[in-house]
Amino acid sequence: MRIRRKTAVRLMLVATLITISGLVSARWPILGEEWAEITFYNSNGDKIGGMRVECDGTILTWGKDTGQRNFTLHPCNPW
Repeated sequence: MRIRRKTAVRLMLVATLITISGLVSARWPILGEEWAEITFYNSNGDKIGGMRVECDGTILTWGKDTGQRNFTLHPCNPW
């Protein structure tokens, strides 16, 4: 019984660390320094929506939001 409990605790710890690392990597862009682009996909892998956060904080959206997404950060242009 003890081995199973230790294994369960270890698995919960690993799951928690994975969740935290995922949340940290998908952060909001730094205003004035970065812009973000998020694309939403359906179960077939087709683009069905998106969102863009500009350097000035403007948010543009289109289509539908789903759980399957691709999140990328880009630096703002220096000019």
